[in-house]
Amino acid sequence: MADNKRITCLLIDDDIDDQELFAHALKHLDVSVDFVTANDGVHAIDKIKTDSNFNPYFIFIDVNMPRMNGIECLVEIKKISKVKNTPVYLYSTYGDPDTISQGKKLGAVDLLVKANNMKELEQTLAGILTTKTTEHKSDID
Repeated sequence: MADNKRITCLLIDDDIDDQELFAHALKHLDVSVDFVTANDGVHAIDKIKTDSNFNPYFIFIDVNMPRMNGIECLVEIKKISKVKNTPVYLYSTYGDPDTISQGKKLGAVDLLVKANNMKELEQTLAGILTTKTTEHKSDID
């Protein structure tokens, strides 16, 4: 993928270690991705609303965060016109069926359970990003 076709991935997570693991996993993929983080939902919503040039192609939201949890953040994101159709994945340490169901009803693509190791996270992200970026590339060609 050429540099002019880079995509932006937003991770909303209050855990700095999880942000670093996510960034490390993305670096190992054969996809041109700009990685942006927000430490909580309030920060993310503010960035999306106030930065007219910021338009992430993927959004990953940690379910358990202070100030605004992942479900609340998802609801607010889906109200913002420029990102309402952006694929959003909830991201959590456990795959609670009620949270998965609620998230999907509110517009999340799925809930990803945080990986136990780097290889597992890389494989999960590769499955999402390579499929979607191929679709994205054909959309802009």
